[in-house]
Amino acid sequence: MLTEKQRLLFENLKGIKDTNVDLSVGIFHPESNIQWTDSDGAYQFLRNKLNSEEDLKALAVIQNELVEQVIYRILEMIDGYGGLNFEVDLIDQETKQSLRDGIQLHDKFMDHLYKNE
Repeated sequence: MLTEKQRLLFENLKGIKDTNVDLSVGIFHPESNIQWTDSDGAYQFLRNKLNSEEDLKALAVIQNELVEQVIYRILEMIDGYGGLNFEVDLIDQETKQSLRDGIQLHDKFMDHLYKNE
């Protein structure tokens, strides 16, 4: 069972994921006015290759999985897995309690996504 603050953390991480996937896919839509730095022409190159809604949906699936995995790996690192030789934590400044208490953040984040997508 998640605490309210753990749930809010996961909702905010999901919101970051959803917003950035939407933006990264939206830039390739033919009618998009979104402009990102494109010093080497990579966005324009892909915009010319992604010609259909099916192409954009496939890109969205890939982007979504990529962003989920990045968030998962960061939370996994906070949970104590990975290459850090020191411990890190997420502390609620109001209560001074760890958001890690009683859960593995990385696993519960993925559970949260599966239940809310």
